[in-house]
Amino acid sequence: MIKYKLKAKDKEIEYLQRTIKWFKTQIEPHDCGWIHTTIDGLKHRIKVLKKNIKKDLPKESWVEGYNKWKEEHESNK
Repeated sequence: MIKYKLKAKDKEIEYLQRTIKWFKTQIEPHDCGWIHTTIDGLKHRIKVLKKNIKKDLPKESWVEGYNKWKEEHESNK
């Protein structure tokens, strides 16, 4: 379930980044303040999603992480 949630959030971030890219192509020299506001709102949403992803990741102790790293690198030899 957690992997599904993380993948969904990653996809949402991807879509938001593509939307920002599109909005940037629509900017003209004047009368486009609303586009800048929209882009800032989308960037904020991406920050919130990344924060939530980080919060949802399983926590592991330093020792657990080191042991996992050690096992992976020993198996590659």
